[in-house]
Amino acid sequence: MDELKITKRTEPVMFTIRVDKSIVDFYDDLAQKTNRSRNELIGLALEYAKDKIKIEP
Repeated sequence: MDELKITKRTEPVMFTIRVDKSIVDFYDDLAQKTNRSRNELIGLALEYAKDKIKIEP
């Protein structure tokens, strides 16, 4: 099983993305259940995904 390490962030940057409403609903629900902000959870998901993405030739 892969690990997700939670650490303090440095140099936060703000940017805007457009996603399907179902994604927003999912993270809103998860935020409520975990007592974390939607922003924090999306940041964690992006951090986790960055090492999992593979570019095929």
